[in-house]
Formats: sequence, structure tokens, C-alpha cells
Amino acid sequence: MTEIKLIEAKFTKINAEKNSNFDGKIKLKTNIKIQNLEKIKETKEAIKIEYVFDIDYSTLGKISIEGIIFLSSDSKKIKELIKLQKEKNFNTPEYIAITNLIIQKASIKAFELEEEIGLPIHIKFPTVNFQQKPNN
Repeated sequence: MTEIKLIEAKFTKINAEKNSNFDGKIKLKTNIKIQNLEKIKETKEAIKIEYVFDIDYSTLGKISIEGIIFLSSDSKKIKELIKLQKEKNFNTPEYIAITNLIIQKASIKAFELEEEIGLPIHIKFPTVNFQQKPNN
């Protein structure tokens, strides 16, 4: 399988809101939507993907991040990605890899925003547990 490489990632719109009068239960939903995927005209081996990454905290608040990622691969893989987009076939290893890239890039910014305005972190962090060694 040909590798897909990240060339560049940037945010185009960031919005974070918190309802200070909230007193209910938090229902957190995350949604990722690829809005557009297109081949970069100057080269046959790169694509531009526009996306929206939303975290909805129900009535507590919302974070919305829009961005663009630029990816490179061989021209055959780029053609395949464009074909999959037209067919709306997103359940492929390539699209899962792209979605994971979006999650990585947008989640870092979301963590900052959650900290700044006091929203709960949207992903559970790994934790370390202490285990005593058995006495021999």
C-alpha cells in the first residue's frame, strides 16, 4: 500500500462557546466531515482536503474547527481517493488514515480551547496505574 504523507495542515475557522448557566448533564458528540477533496492542479501527486471537526457538548457548549490538510501520494493513489470521494465510499483504509490525521490535528487545538474556556476534555487520556511488586 502506498503511503499518504501530510504536507501541511492549517485552520481556517475556529469557534468555541460555553454556556455559563449550564446545570444539566453533559452529552458529548464529536463529528468529522470532509467537505471537499480535490487534486492540486500544479501536481498530480497531492490533494487538498477541507474539513469540519465539531464537538457538541449539548447545552453546555460547542467547539467547531474548520481546516485544510494537504496530502501527497503517488498519482494512482490520488486518483483512487478522488474516485472514492465521488462514490462517497469512506470506509477504506485510506479514508480512515485521513480521518485520523484530521482528529490528531484538530484535537490538539480543541484541547487548548477546552482548557481556555473550561469545557471538559473530549478524549479520555491514557493513565498510568501503580502496581506493587509481589514480595518473593
